[in-house]
Amino acid sequence: MEKKINMNKIKLKLKSDKGFTMQDVIAACIILTIFVGTIVALMTSVHKTYIKTRLTSQMATYAVEILEDIDKISYADAQKRTGSYYKSKFQIPAGFDVDLELTDYGENTEDVIKIVNLKITYTLQGDTTEYTVQRLKIKEV
Repeated sequence: MEKKINMNKIKLKLKSDKGFTMQDVIAACIILTIFVGTIVALMTSVHKTYIKTRLTSQMATYAVEILEDIDKISYADAQKRTGSYYKSKFQIPAGFDVDLELTDYGENTEDVIKIVNLKITYTLQGDTTEYTVQRLKIKEV
């Protein structure tokens, strides 16, 4: 009878230990790794989208400034301006590229209308974001 009591006490003592087993620790680490990995991936994606949105907003601002300046100047002066001119005039940072091109409007026999093609690009970690705008420039009479 003494042996039965001792065995019951040992079984009871083993079941009542309040520690973690190795399986518990490994399972917790796996679950934590999956959870943290998912959160980090989501945060990275949100941050990349935020940066891209900010860049697009900045490019739109630069495009508006350039197109407003083209509207103010004469037809002849508009044909002489380049993207590098506007990049220095508005102090556009080095990461942005400005491409300005004036092309003929259709089969225009007289040189009175040009299409202003403005493209602003920015490359961030191999991903190029582009903002393109077109507008007409009409010769003043």
